[in-house]
Amino acid sequence: MIGALSDWLRHLVMIILLAAFLDLILPTTSMQKYVRTVLGLIVMLTMLNPITALIQTHFNLNALETRITGPLFGSSMPWQTSSNANKSSGNVTFQTDLSATLREEVQSGLGVSLQSVQVGTRSSADGTPVVTGVTASLGILPSSEKRSVVIQEVQAQIAESLGLPLSTVQVN
Repeated sequence: MIGALSDWLRHLVMIILLAAFLDLILPTTSMQKYVRTVLGLIVMLTMLNPITALIQTHFNLNALETRITGPLFGSSMPWQTSSNANKSSGNVTFQTDLSATLREEVQSGLGVSLQSVQVGTRSSADGTPVVTGVTASLGILPSSEKRSVVIQEVQAQIAESLGLPLSTVQVN
């Protein structure tokens, strides 16, 4: 973190020095105001570079859009279909996507890999799936005394991320 900040600051100082040098060597003409504007924009973009990098790493908007709307050109969510066969297929898709998301979330948040995640759902009155419970299995952990603490942390993270009570989340 400190290394990235010092690199950014060093880069910013170099851009500002370059802009000042170019401003000094340019003759005073009508083009100077345009050159100053362009150099000012370059300095501002350099200053905003860490923010744009942060947004790109933490918010993958394409993946989010695909999860919300389904495949490209899809007009509805996969589980919002009219027939019963498609509803059960949509629930399976929803369960699969949610279990993969939970697996990634636990891996990135706690550094623990889950062997399997099973999501229990039921259909609401309007046909959208409602999560009723989650059952997850942990991989192999180094010590058994640490296992109970990890189970509680995983259970709490899953329950919090889905807004479920702890009693509906089972981790073993």
